[in-house]
Amino acid sequence: MNTVRAILIALLVAGLTLFSVANSIFVPVNLGFQQFDVWLPLMILLAFALGFVPIWAWLSTDRMMLRRRVQKLEASLGKTETELAQAKVELLRPPAVSAAQPAPPPGT
Repeated sequence: MNTVRAILIALLVAGLTLFSVANSIFVPVNLGFQQFDVWLPLMILLAFALGFVPIWAWLSTDRMMLRRRVQKLEASLGKTETELAQAKVELLRPPAVSAAQPAPPPGT
């Protein structure tokens, strides 16, 4: 799996490099109060980052919260399983003979 990931990353970097070389021009960006000339591949990467980073941050925090919840539920399950095992032991233990009740005579 790591090999496939490394190959995909290498292909992505090679593709971005080829795109950058083929489109090495500057484009005007007007912000209303000032105009900038920005390199086209940089502009595309910035636009991608503006869309990617907020979604990534949201999903990462959601995943972190779910991991915490799973850990709490697993801890609760472990505690419940321990209590269940103790209850089974108590149910399977023979009742204790009380001192008020005399034991039946042997042979009866």
